[in-house]
Amino acid sequence: MNSLDALATVVQDRSEAAMRAAIAAVPDGIYENTIMGDGLDSALVYPVQVKISGEDISVTFDGAPPQLTRGGSNCTLTYTKAHATYPLKCIFSPDIPGNAGCYKPITVSAPGSSILNCDRPMSVNIRTRTGWYIGPNIYGALAPAVPDRVQAFTGLPSSALFYGIGPDGKVYSDHLFQGGGQGGSSHADGKSALLYPTSAANTSVEMFEARVPALVLYKKLITDSGGAGKYRGGLGQVIAARKLADDGQVCQVGMYPNGIHAGVNGLFDGKPGKSSRGMVKIGDNEVDVGIGGLSSLKSTDDVAELRIAGGSGFGDPLSRNYDCIAKDLEEGYVSREHAFIDYGCVLDAQGIIDREASDILRKNRRSDP
Repeated sequence: MNSLDALATVVQDRSEAAMRAAIAAVPDGIYENTIMGDGLDSALVYPVQVKISGEDISVTFDGAPPQLTRGGSNCTLTYTKAHATYPLKCIFSPDIPGNAGCYKPITVSAPGSSILNCDRPMSVNIRTRTGWYIGPNIYGALAPAVPDRVQAFTGLPSSALFYGIGPDGKVYSDHLFQGGGQGGSSHADGKSALLYPTSAANTSVEMFEARVPALVLYKKLITDSGGAGKYRGGLGQVIAARKLADDGQVCQVGMYPNGIHAGVNGLFDGKPGKSSRGMVKIGDNEVDVGIGGLSSLKSTDDVAELRIAGGSGFGDPLSRNYDCIAKDLEEGYVSREHAFIDYGCVLDAQGIIDREASDILRKNRRSDP
């Protein structure tokens, strides 16, 4: 059998050269950003420093929060490196299939005993709650240098886990995994209800109902949940489910929404998307699960509802194209109220944008101190 080592070397060398050339085209310097993410009881501050020096790029996380003794939000350094190198690959060599050569110019480090480089045997079972903030943080840091190659914050995926004993006496367990709105970018609105930065997809309602004795009551996009901007963030979504029948069994539901304690601003004056929330409705009472918890559904009147954040906007909302806003209004993505509040649009009685009046309103808002 012929060896592929020579071909692999050529591919990696060419990929490395392309990556280095793209990095070298960006001015040298240290690009910094700070993002707020969920902690157990309050928001945590995540600083990042991205240093470009010639053809090399390094990412450090000096000032990262200390590792957590409970909650499972810690990351190993390998996990942190994976989430740090991915956005850099997207920025500097998006058209080249990923291989080892792409990553040779990149180094990543984080303080020991921190939430991004935890010690054994710290719990890491929901490390996604921390790791999913790394990419958006790096995009934010490099936005001034490469504004046409970054995107605003994406509403992070959230999940509802259903398990119990079914009518056949067997244990069931399934995962309603759903995505939020993608962040806007320099050239497009964010996609709605998108799982990012995972490689998964939204759990199919039909597949979920086939595996779990539950009924999905509704699954829909949330109006006004996408962050306002010249390019709007994608919309978040809401999904709700209940037990299929009053069979005397208890259905346990674990809901773990992301982005509870702090919203993330968009880029270049873009606004944050609407935040996530998990609710359990037991009779007339509604219980907010906060950053996550386990609840029991005992009858078909009990409902678990998960709301997932929209993406943040990119650019000044007052510069958004009127035709785009008109389409948003038609599709129900933006309400009349928020067309006025966020985008400076004056609507007539039929809901049509009065562009002359809107131009005046926008001009006045820009001139306000």
